[in-house]
Amino acid sequence: MSLLQTDGMTLDLLFEMRVVGNGVIAPDGKQAVFVVWEHIPGEQKRRGRIWLADIASGEARPFTSGKHSEYSPCWSPDGKQLAFLTTADGEKEKPQIYLISVEGGTARQLCKMPNGVSNLSWAPDGSRLAFLCLEGEEPKVDPKVITQGRHRRLWTVRLEHHIPEPVIPAGFSVWEYTWSPDSKSIALYYAAGADETDWYRGQIGVVAAEGGAIRQITHLTWQARALAWSPDSKQIAYVSGRWSDPGRGSGDIFAVSLADGQIRNLTPSIISSPTWCYWLPDGAHLLYTACKDVTHQIGMLDSRDGTITLLDEDFVMLWDQPSLSITQDGQRFVTTHSTSIRPPDLWYGEITSEQGSVPSLQWRKVSRLNPIIEETVRFSATERIHYESVDGWCIDGIFQPPLVSESGKLPPLYVDVHGGPSGAECDYWDSSSQMMAAHGFAVFRPNMRGSWGHGTAFADAVLGDMGGKDFQDILNGIEYLVQQGKVDGERVGIGGWSNGGFLSAWAVTQTRRFKAAMMGAGISDWLNMHAQTNIADADILLLGADPLEHPEVYHKHSPITYASRVVTPTLILHGEDDPAVPVAQAYAFYRALRERNVPVELVVYPREGHGVGERDHFRDVMERLLGWLERYL
Repeated sequence: MSLLQTDGMTLDLLFEMRVVGNGVIAPDGKQAVFVVWEHIPGEQKRRGRIWLADIASGEARPFTSGKHSEYSPCWSPDGKQLAFLTTADGEKEKPQIYLISVEGGTARQLCKMPNGVSNLSWAPDGSRLAFLCLEGEEPKVDPKVITQGRHRRLWTVRLEHHIPEPVIPAGFSVWEYTWSPDSKSIALYYAAGADETDWYRGQIGVVAAEGGAIRQITHLTWQARALAWSPDSKQIAYVSGRWSDPGRGSGDIFAVSLADGQIRNLTPSIISSPTWCYWLPDGAHLLYTACKDVTHQIGMLDSRDGTITLLDEDFVMLWDQPSLSITQDGQRFVTTHSTSIRPPDLWYGEITSEQGSVPSLQWRKVSRLNPIIEETVRFSATERIHYESVDGWCIDGIFQPPLVSESGKLPPLYVDVHGGPSGAECDYWDSSSQMMAAHGFAVFRPNMRGSWGHGTAFADAVLGDMGGKDFQDILNGIEYLVQQGKVDGERVGIGGWSNGGFLSAWAVTQTRRFKAAMMGAGISDWLNMHAQTNIADADILLLGADPLEHPEVYHKHSPITYASRVVTPTLILHGEDDPAVPVAQAYAFYRALRERNVPVELVVYPREGHGVGERDHFRDVMERLLGWLERYL
């Protein structure tokens, strides 16, 4: 046994960590590729590099070695080539498609699109690659003209011709797509509008792979994602719900018939929150992944009668969007896995079953990206908690005790509220919580109503009630921890990013329970938010009101309305270029608190959007937050 050299997570250790992205399994199931993101000395942002893993031996190694990030790898159907995206000519260039032999060698560029490429996918017959690309010229910044955005158009390119071909007419935006099994059609989640907010009004359609008009097959009022064709190409399964953030979602699994457009809810009474599905070759069953409480599940769903067979009830995958990369036979797959004390790695799973027996799932780890940290650092293990809240609802969350506490004293508590509100705290590796624990803070991450993990009714309970019972769920969780003797109820702080920033700002206007707060990219004024955000449909969905017809609803749910009540020292952090929650939200709350002599500090990070990506900025966020909590807790 080696001696532990470090007691707890530090920022220096964090910047040495490799971070794994979603893996992609080879068609024969014998290998997998995945992207590893790591900090390079002297560079502010992590660089992505494609790794190759051998499933049998469990050995993984770097496969590409470009000077710039390489990502989004996908296998050719014959398993002989990889396609991927990179800005090989420099980070200021747009990402383009490159091909490389799995045997190695030099990658070659397949084609060039002036606006770059995203969402790469190989046709099942190997004849071509599909991708998305923004239309039109990039908007000028001097002067900055605010007008309609640019559509995300679907294209294909044949391997031997290198000339991109449009698949859909101009004037539509594709958010997600998937090839039919015979490579003749492509299913789309698309919208007529070009702006980010038009995602909320998307529909499912089908278009011929050769190109043509989109055939709309749904009339959705909710959003959809995770499209999956049935083996006979007669149905499309998808996950649908009402969600706060474009591109992310969890809800029920539906199936729509291409013949008559009839839609069936395959999971009307499910008590978990599916995020991904795959139609198995028998045409009757779907494999799916889901959030459940604070963990993830993998199950098999019978599309005929809704019967569910759980294959794994507790295997935490990637954040709150668990998914699998699966072979065509539906038996083998790869995904990421982590625990509260082990950083994420790539894992291989295989379903085995004998005639008449219940299928079983076996796992094997196929990468080990952070051996030094695993072997030399002691971490704080989490505790999964469940408690009763308003209306008798059971709420779950993650409690992380500090590594060390003052002798004879209960530790101070930091309540870390997740974004969304669509999302979930799961029992995965969390670097920030580990750093808090290393500095003597207990951390509570609640899954208040509005979160995933308990089905659609629980997730939808926050709609029209932002800052209502969801906030009471947080307060009741704190009281539970105090009553259990786990934390000092007189030393409680709260913070979060996005929706977590909103609830933190809301918290200090509603109660004096908190001795310190951090509002990260949070909403303080819903009316102003609607005017400036790039996702204006979000507040209409969340508040259940039109801002012009019912401005009183927006005032009622805005922290700025009650800012005169605040006495809690509040740290406000925000990205200067945040398109979702514009920085004016931070300035408004800062001004309100400053004019009332509340201890407040506003830090705006240049070049950052709805999060912080540069190394020095992230270091500043953590050091500043820890300093704020140490000062006031």
